[in-house]
Amino acid sequence: MAERAEDPAPGATDGIHEVRLKPGRHRALEGCPWIFRGELLRHEVPTGSVVQVLDSTGRFVGRGLYSATSAIAVRLLSWTRTVAVDGALVRDRIRRAVEFRRRLYPDRQAMRLVNSEADGLPGLIVDRYGPMLVMQVLAAGLMPFYDDIVEALVEAVDPEGIYERGAVPVRRYEALPLEDRLAWGRWISPVEVEEHGLRLTVDLAEGQKTGHFFDQYENRDRATRNAAGLDVADVFCYTGAFGLLAAARGAASVVGVDSDPDAVGRAEANAAANGLAHRTRFVTANAFDWLRAESAGGPAYDLVILDPPAFTKSRASREAALRGYREINLRALKLVRPGGQLVTSSCSYHVSLDDFIAVVGQAAHDAHRHVRLLAVGGQAPDHPVHPALPESRYLKCLFLAVEE
Repeated sequence: MAERAEDPAPGATDGIHEVRLKPGRHRALEGCPWIFRGELLRHEVPTGSVVQVLDSTGRFVGRGLYSATSAIAVRLLSWTRTVAVDGALVRDRIRRAVEFRRRLYPDRQAMRLVNSEADGLPGLIVDRYGPMLVMQVLAAGLMPFYDDIVEALVEAVDPEGIYERGAVPVRRYEALPLEDRLAWGRWISPVEVEEHGLRLTVDLAEGQKTGHFFDQYENRDRATRNAAGLDVADVFCYTGAFGLLAAARGAASVVGVDSDPDAVGRAEANAAANGLAHRTRFVTANAFDWLRAESAGGPAYDLVILDPPAFTKSRASREAALRGYREINLRALKLVRPGGQLVTSSCSYHVSLDDFIAVVGQAAHDAHRHVRLLAVGGQAPDHPVHPALPESRYLKCLFLAVEE
């Protein structure tokens, strides 16, 4: 439960801008770090300001960072007046986030180091790729602490370089420039990382997100533990991490499919670097088209893996996303031999776990296949979830046994 403190004396703000919630129910009163603009009474506060939030009766709620342009007007970092929101707090939370990952994965040199709200730093993402760090600053309120962020990362990790991936559309809502740049040190890319014994090269400048999807780390392990001797299809394969791990664990054959020719080229290079080219084949194709054409021939694979991008980023397009998930899972199920498995994922927050399970069940019914749900996976522990922010729990991964 969020820590609460005594009510402040009237007008006592210690020089901090004060904002007040409208009367009514607010998630922030239950520990959620987001306060939307529509929840506040009208305020004129500069972007990047530290604000003290009061409820409609004047009771202290918390302190956070203000954005004048974002729909999320305040991102809370503290729920007590005794904890100042300043550079020292930002530095301390980065140090704690890095130490948590070192305890979690002591032998890994590539993982997520800072995961936004779940690490008490709303809007900050930092991934480690061996000697390089890639960060995303997605909240304008963090900009006054930019130097603190960089210096804390240098002190905690001792990287050779820090690269900022800032050319992301969400920054438009924060009135931040859409640009990538070297924030500190020297530039190294591509870099090689190790994952479950595989050596993977990652393009830090052109790859998706920050270059690699660490959130699927443990799902990749589970999906491929019994891959020996199997024929595998890895659809929406990106740079091949799922399929290549299956091949490394003895899969008889792997075909990977992705619409991005650069990603497919990287997957082929990763296969060659790991001595797996003779059992892998990568295809540049629209995954929907490939699934439709391939499934027309009937079951041909023992393990089919679906790891698509988010089909919706808003509630308004949720129904279209559900139709998309139903279509790809229907086709994938038709491809699985009896006794095989389907591993299927959704990273769309607006499609809930229950919705995703239901739509896969509908796809199984349409495909005339009997399935058993064996396990449900989520994002790896280096992508922790804020318990009062369901939006931070986005990844769903279903492991299904497929029969006639």
